[in-house]
Parts: sequence; C-alpha cells; structure tokens
Amino acid sequence: MAGKYENPITIKEAIDAINQRDFLLPAIQRKFVWSSHQICVLFDSIMRGYPINSFMVWEVKDGPIKNDYKFYEFLKSFCQRFGEENPHEPTNASYKDFKAIIDGQQRLTSLYIGLCGTYAYKKPRVWWPSTRDDRVLPPRKLYLDLMAPLVTEDDESLMYYNFKFLTDRQYQDSIKAEDSAHHWLCMHEVLRYPAYDGTDVLLEVVLPELERRGLTGNKFANKTLLKLYDVIRDQRIIHYFNESSQEIDHVLDVFIRTNSGGTKLDFSDLLMSIAVAHWEGDFRKELDDLTHHIHQSTEMGFYIERDWLLKACLTLTGADVRFKVRNFKGDQVARIQQEWPGIKECITETFRLIRRFGITPQSLTSKNAVIPICYYLFRKQTDNGPLYTQINNLAKCHEQRSVISQWFYMALLKGVFGGQADTILSSMRDLLDQHLSERSFPLEAIIERYRATNKDLRFDEETLDKLLETQHGEGRCRALLHLLFPEMNVTEIFHIDHLHPQSAFSNKALKGHEFLAENEELRAFYGSPVHWNAIPNLHLLNHSQNQSKNDRSLKDWLGDQNVHLSARDLLVENVDLEFESFKAFYEARHEALKRRLISRVYMATPVVPEEVDDSEGEEVLEEAVL
Repeated sequence: MAGKYENPITIKEAIDAINQRDFLLPAIQRKFVWSSHQICVLFDSIMRGYPINSFMVWEVKDGPIKNDYKFYEFLKSFCQRFGEENPHEPTNASYKDFKAIIDGQQRLTSLYIGLCGTYAYKKPRVWWPSTRDDRVLPPRKLYLDLMAPLVTEDDESLMYYNFKFLTDRQYQDSIKAEDSAHHWLCMHEVLRYPAYDGTDVLLEVVLPELERRGLTGNKFANKTLLKLYDVIRDQRIIHYFNESSQEIDHVLDVFIRTNSGGTKLDFSDLLMSIAVAHWEGDFRKELDDLTHHIHQSTEMGFYIERDWLLKACLTLTGADVRFKVRNFKGDQVARIQQEWPGIKECITETFRLIRRFGITPQSLTSKNAVIPICYYLFRKQTDNGPLYTQINNLAKCHEQRSVISQWFYMALLKGVFGGQADTILSSMRDLLDQHLSERSFPLEAIIERYRATNKDLRFDEETLDKLLETQHGEGRCRALLHLLFPEMNVTEIFHIDHLHPQSAFSNKALKGHEFLAENEELRAFYGSPVHWNAIPNLHLLNHSQNQSKNDRSLKDWLGDQNVHLSARDLLVENVDLEFESFKAFYEARHEALKRRLISRVYMATPVVPEEVDDSEGEEVLEEAVL
C-alpha cells in the first residue's frame, strides 16, 4: 500500500506546518478560489462540530522530485486580482522532506487566512484600480462575535456563530459605538493565547479575557471562547491520508480521483499546470492566444483544445508523445519554450493549409491527423527555411500540397487516428524522419509501412462502396468529395449540395409522380436516403453555383449558361438527367465515382479500372478552400 491514514493533528499544528514550510502546494494545484463567506461557513462548521472531511497529503522525499518540480507556499493574505498567486518556494534535492497537499488546499488556506492572514476584496461602487490599493481593496481580518449567536431565520446559510471579515476601520467603528449589538474577537488572538490544558484554559485564558472585555456575565461568550480555544488548539480534527509513493504519475492519478467533485480534472489539466510551472512567462496565455487566433480567424475557424496543443508540442520537439509527467520536466518544457515561436507559426500555417484542403471545423473528424502534417512542415527544410513558411504560398509547393492532401483525405476516411493515437503519432514521426531528404511527402512509404496493419491506408472495393453511401452532413462527406474532385479552385468557397434537389424526394413530391405509383420497388429506390442523400447525388458547388442551384431540377440547372458546369464535370456525360431517370443516373455516377476513387487511393488488391479519358487520368490533386 502506497499510503495510509496518519494520526490526526490540530488546526494549530496545521498552521505551524504551513509557517514552517512543512506543508507546501504542488504546481498541479489551482488557485485559491474560496469566497470570504465560504471561509466563515467553514469556521462555523468547525465550531459546531461538523465534519470538514479528511485531507490528503503527498510526502515528498525523493531528491529528483524536489529538484525537477515546482512547489509553492500557501497564500497567506488574499487580495482580489492583485494578490491571488501563491509564492514559489524553491526546492532542490537537499531541501528537507515535506508534505505537498493533494486534497485540502482551499480549506487549509481558509484556515490560515482566518487565523493569521487577511482577505481583501473590492469595496462596492468603486472602480477597479490599476494596481493594488488598500483604499479600494482594504485588507480584512476574520472576527467572531462573542456577544450573541446569529438569528437563524435571518441567515440563509443557517450559521449559528457570527463570523465576519472586517476592515480595521469597521472594527474601530464598532468599538466606538455605544449601542453596539456586537463584540468582535479577532481570530488572530486565538493562536496568541498561551498553551494550557483542561480547566486551566478556563481559569487562565477565558475568564481573564472576558473580564478584560467586560463580558464576564455573558454565558454565550464564555462557552464560545472556551470552545474556540478547544477546536483550534486542542481538538485533533485534521484527519489526513499520507501518500508516500514517489511515483509522480501515481500521485497525479490519486489527485484526479480525489478531486473528482466539482469541475472535472483531466490528466492534461495537471500536465498543463506542471508545464506552466516550468515556463518562463505565461504559458497558459500563450496557448489561449493561439487557440483564439485559430478559432476566430476566417482563414481557419478550428477550435483546438489545450491537450491537442500539448501533444503537438511534444511531437514537434521529438519528445515521448504520451501524457506522462516525465515528459514535462524542466528541460523538456525549456525546449518547447525555446522553439515556441516556430511551433506556434507552424501550427497556424498547418491549420490554414487544412482549410485550404476544403476541410471545415465540422468535417475535421480527427484533429490528431493534423499533427503528422504539422511535424513534417516543421522539420522539412526548403531553400528558404522550414516548409511551413512556404506551404501556403500558392505559387509554390504544388506537389507537396497535392500529396499531403491525398494522404490527409485517406487518413480521415480510413479513421487511422482513432484509438491508440500515441502509437501512430510516434511511428509516423519516425517514418517522416527517415524520409525528410526526399522531394515530397513520403506517401508511398507510409502506405507500405502500414500495409496489412489496423492502420492500413489501402482501400478495397467493399470499402469504396460503403464510402459512396456516405450521407450529406456526415463529417467525412467533404473529405471524400474533395478527394474525388481535387481540381476545385483553391481560392473559392465550396458548399455541398444535392444534384437532383432534396425537395424532389419528399413523400409528398414522390406521390405526385405517376411513373412511381405502380412500381413499389422503384418508389422505394427513390425514397431511400442511401440513394438521393449520398455521394452519387452530391457535389461541391462554389457560392454562385450553390445560390443558382436552389431547388431547380438538375437538367434545368445544368442548362443554365451562368452555371459553368457540365455533365462531363459531374461524371455523367451521356446520362439522362431527367428526374424519371434518377435510378440510371445514380447507378452511372456511382460507378464513375468508384472508378475515380480507385485512381485516387491505394487499393489493397490490384484492381484494373475501366478506361477513363486521358484528361481525367492527368488531373492533379489540389486543394479547395472553404
């Protein structure tokens, strides 16, 4: 067993441990977020004997852990906006053993602030200052009213003891008021009282203090002060589990499990915290700024999560791509930071390229498939530097864009990055490294590397038939159409639309056709989305074509001279385009598309495609922008 419950300690002993830096906070902990009211409720619960749940600590003994990871002191005086960061406590291999708080930071910080520190928040109806200003954010200390308990029906929190944070001015005003209904005791006094046991506390501490305050006859004050001394200094109410394992990944797993309440924690959240701790500057802001730029740019529009960015950083810097703590040590984070300007630009240019391929945020079915492209562009050198600096120059890099897009479409359609993404990312990186000296993206080497594995990029006829049943609105629909029709202009926006209009296949519309009335089999064919809503009846249309199409019949629309599309462009030359011939149209286009797919992808078994005209065979795979 890696840990065990230790003998409980008093609140005073916990405060002493914080002061002596025997209790520290690991970098994985978030900021202190409790409100002043939550602190008051905590102290009320303690005074009333309510359980405050157990704590969990991590006993840090290992020299490399002390040396490689950052730890922080407890926040001792909180100030909204201007005093929310925990001070860094430098540790090294020779630093004394200490306990890092895994679960209980908010409660222990609250206890410290209440008994030793201050809590500053903005006064109402004043502007936020540009720097810390005690006139606007006056420090407040925690006080307990010894005069009387709260009136329960007047308090929504159902507190019995009247705890309140007061400024020095508020406290002084309460003393001067002759008719004050309160008698405030500053909680800082409790730890200043001398140590006594049993009845000595009453005789040596409580009674003299009440006499000094003029509260000798107040039974509530007598009981309250005696109980306060007892729960803070004598009662062992801090129960804690001590995790002694020095395996950092195990400790993080414990942290995730014990912090499962409230906002869900992911392993990447914790790794992010560790990376932030080793970054010179504000790594969170760097990542957030990049995320917002890619998401809000009209040239991209993709939303990328922090864990994707962390994974990309590990991949591009040649590190182990798995989310393990050892991969976010100081030297690795330092390397990421050193290469960050290039990494950031490369990621941006990669997503710009993906959008030029015609892929939209909705049709990007695997963001992990973007990482190998990003890595290749980052590592591949051209005469003018890394390839990412040139890849979106439409006057250059035609072959590179062509081959990369072909691989990308196939990877999305085959779903090769589903499941164990770390394994494929690592092996893809190794493969790309072996072929960086070649002229262009090593598509054939990739095909050969994964032949006959569960990441095989080759297709068979059955797979092609299933792909052609892809429905309008499915994520892979756009990738498939761009793979089929790569000749689309890279500067245009394309929409996916039905050739024979969708409205023509509604039940009401189909009932109006006499040629379907007595042919149930044909009626079922027309009514099936597998036919009218699938790839053989779909096409990529630019903005003007999409607007002109609307619900017009296919024959009427293609006859419009302003459309600039022909039956040949749609692969239905010499096919009847009347609605009555939709079945023949579907079957003819299905076969034409299948032949074209065979020429665009790598097949698992040799397939001899039917003859196609030379112009189709010479088409170069390019990307279409959306």
